[in-house]
Amino acid sequence: MKKWVQKYKDLKYRYKLTIMMILCSLIPVCVISAYTQMRTIQIMQEKEESGLNQVLEQSVDSIDNRVQIYINLINYLTYSSDLREIMEKEYRSDYEAYLAYTEIADPLFTMPQLYHEEIRSITLYAENIQVEHGNTLAPLFVAQNQSWYTEINEKGTVQWLVKQGNKKEILAVRKFYQQDKIQAMLVLTLDYNRVLEPFADLLTENRGGLILDEQGNVVYSGYHMDTPYKPDKETSLNYLKEHYVCIEKKIEDTKWNFCLYQPKEELEKSVWTLLLGNIPVLLLCLFLILLLGYFFSRKMVERLEQLTENMNQINLGLRKVTVVSQSKDEIGVLVRTFTRMMDEINKLISQVYEAKIKLQKTEMKALQAQINPHFLYNSLSIINWKAIEADNEEISRITLALSTYYRTSLNKGETMTIAANEIRNIDAYLHIQLIMHDNSFQVIKEVQEDALSYSVPKLILQPLVENAIEHGLDVSEKEEKWLKISVHKEGDTLIMAVEDNGIGMSEEQARSIITYRSKGYGVRNVNDRITLLYGEEYHLRVKSRQGEGCRIEIVIPVNKEEKRYE
Repeated sequence: MKKWVQKYKDLKYRYKLTIMMILCSLIPVCVISAYTQMRTIQIMQEKEESGLNQVLEQSVDSIDNRVQIYINLINYLTYSSDLREIMEKEYRSDYEAYLAYTEIADPLFTMPQLYHEEIRSITLYAENIQVEHGNTLAPLFVAQNQSWYTEINEKGTVQWLVKQGNKKEILAVRKFYQQDKIQAMLVLTLDYNRVLEPFADLLTENRGGLILDEQGNVVYSGYHMDTPYKPDKETSLNYLKEHYVCIEKKIEDTKWNFCLYQPKEELEKSVWTLLLGNIPVLLLCLFLILLLGYFFSRKMVERLEQLTENMNQINLGLRKVTVVSQSKDEIGVLVRTFTRMMDEINKLISQVYEAKIKLQKTEMKALQAQINPHFLYNSLSIINWKAIEADNEEISRITLALSTYYRTSLNKGETMTIAANEIRNIDAYLHIQLIMHDNSFQVIKEVQEDALSYSVPKLILQPLVENAIEHGLDVSEKEEKWLKISVHKEGDTLIMAVEDNGIGMSEEQARSIITYRSKGYGVRNVNDRITLLYGEEYHLRVKSRQGEGCRIEIVIPVNKEEKRYE
């Protein structure tokens, strides 16, 4: 034994790996084959049970919905003042009673039958009723003489019974008490086949069904099966559970237990057919393990050596993967994973440099607007005083608005501001635009006060407002035009929106609007700034319908600092 162990140790690594691969492959193949057989049977049975459970649930839910309709009808009749009058009033003559029954009871009980064909009759049995009135009213002793009366217990408000015989019927019974004594009974008689039709329709393709009440009495039983699969005891739930795939579901109101079953033998036959068909594939796999084990081991060792050398080169700064593998084994996965990792590293490096360049370009555009701000403010101030001296208030207001706009826009070269300053800036801008457009549109503001203190990128609303006026309101022929500015906080995000009732745009145009670049600060520029500052998950949301208007939302985080590129 020691001699053979030593010989194994002296073998080359390739041969050791070959022997290990063959031995380690044979054992799992045998285990997997046995496990696959058992698991396949289990999975197919679970799948079959899942299918049975789904169709049974749909069927029972349909019946349950009908039951709820009948219960609601009984409850409605129970609390009807007309019904109470019939049960409690003592009539002076048979003619007076006949008139009351005809005018009150007949419409009350016959009307539901027009809407629900499965309702055969609605009958009230009461002590104060002396003679039968059609199938709607009858004395209480008439019900007491019925065969089903003994099945009624003292529990619950509505009880469900199955009237056996040549013509089966389902009864829903509601009792009325007066001082612990039954005063009256309301009986809803239903068509047996119509009520249980959704369940009976399931009994096809070697399926059977059984319905039992709370006491274990058979409400319904039936099956549609080939001769070998027919049950010996179709009304025994324990027998069905033992010999068939059996699914159960219960309706709480009726206390009926629905059982849908299917033969196990048919399922197992299909499984064995499937497994026998897989035997040639298993034998082929064993042969390939023996044949290719040696070649795989050589290839694996060879690629490991290449990968190790490549890693050493990368460690020296090469940053390029030279090893290529198309195989799906562990070594192939390792090579591809290492390749994807290096590609991701190189991509991230490139993205950082590109992001720096984009941010610098974006900030340069902002800096271009900051040409000698003090000279601009002084010039506007002189124009304002000249306008005041000339008693021209309109020029003064325009000048002050323009001064406010550029003061908030320039903001000492800062790229960030607070929402309140951004709103102040857009107010000044809109004041000038309204004068330029002869007040042809209305400005609406919906601003949440506690959202104005949050930090936002500077000049993100003005391009959107400009776009809305130029491409929405100016080209619209509507008599009443409006532009809405809204700011509110929603969870951990701040939402700033610009909305108009202009001509709008198509869905395709709405999806591509962020690619549009206007003069200076465009919609795309705003989207790029938000993405650069907060990440790809934050961007503009455009909602628009042709002829109805457009809404553009800016979504930025309130609890997350903007990204910094150094």
